[in-house]
Amino acid sequence: MKKTLALILVFLAGDYVYPQTAADIQTKYGKAIDVYSVSEHIWMTPEYTSDRQVCRMRLYPKRIGGNTNYGTHDLPFPELRDVLNGLVPVETRGAKKESFGTTATGGGAAWTTYDYENVSFDFVSFFPARSFEGVILKRGEYVFSAPESKPLPTNSNPSNNDFVESFSTRTEIVTITWNGRKCIGQ
Repeated sequence: MKKTLALILVFLAGDYVYPQTAADIQTKYGKAIDVYSVSEHIWMTPEYTSDRQVCRMRLYPKRIGGNTNYGTHDLPFPELRDVLNGLVPVETRGAKKESFGTTATGGGAAWTTYDYENVSFDFVSFFPARSFEGVILKRGEYVFSAPESKPLPTNSNPSNNDFVESFSTRTEIVTITWNGRKCIGQ
């Protein structure tokens, strides 16, 4: 009798504890997104146009990779610069725009924008003096305009060293946006 009861309990428990399949997870949480390991410390998530061209990429620090747990929130600048130059080669960017390298602050964060004819790079840094745990920044939430009197950069040609390390040392997120490409869902 005890063996029969134990078998019934095991059988009933099996109905409640089952392995999840990819379909189960997708049904519950939605379609998976593409995430790429672009360097030792950096993940990249692309978005696409309707014809599958990349329209936007987000770079952010790895917290977990392989058998390693990383403790940093920042993107290491030399590694970040190399990744950016690899993802968007200098010759594809076009000339620097008037607002090149401007920084705006608000909501406990700073945005430094490097605008080119064909692409824009937005570096987001959070101020370390306060805790921003739980802060959610939404695209379009902050809109900044460049001062109208700002002169054009003295050299509008792009280079591999266009990004300024002193402004980018605490960068946590970089968004690359291709001008003129509309992402799906926009």
